[in-house]
This record gives sequence, C-alpha cells and structure tokens, in this order.
Amino acid sequence: MSTVYRRSPAIEMAPLQEETILFDPQNNKFCLLNRTAAFIWNQLATPAASETVGAELCKSFSGVALENAVRDARGALEEMRSLNFVIEESVPGDKP
Repeated sequence: MSTVYRRSPAIEMAPLQEETILFDPQNNKFCLLNRTAAFIWNQLATPAASETVGAELCKSFSGVALENAVRDARGALEEMRSLNFVIEESVPGDKP
C-alpha cells in the first residue's frame, strides 16, 4: 500500500497573487497558503504521493534538493491533513 493525498471536496479556495486562501465552511476556518504551500495545493488537483509532490517542487523551484523537497512536501501535506484541508488515502502499490 502507498499513501496519496487529495484535496478535501468540502474546501473552497481562492487564488491571491502567488498565494492561495483556503476556506473550510464546515468549521468556519481560513488558511492562507504561501507560494510553496499554494504550489503543493495545486499539485493535488489529482491525488498524489508526497514523493511526487516533492519531485515537482524540485522541477519548479531552483536550488532545492529532492530529499529536502520531499521532506518539506510531507510536512506541508501533514499540516494540511491535520487541518482537514486534504485527505490521506491508502492505495494499492506496485509492491506485493
């Protein structure tokens, strides 16, 4: 099994220059995402693993090592999950 993250369907979003504002109407909670977190949010237009998001960070931001990008993506995704903005799901992996 592997883990992927996807946007919670209950969350509303609004772009704001290079940032993004998320709103959880069920909990009346706002969250302002900086440029990097907004990039990560945009990567979740389709469900993705933290490793995939980290690799995309490396492609889009210069001077970022893959190991650091994956670690940072994992941390940001976990924070978004703890705030109920994203959902973590287990999916069948390629390994038996």
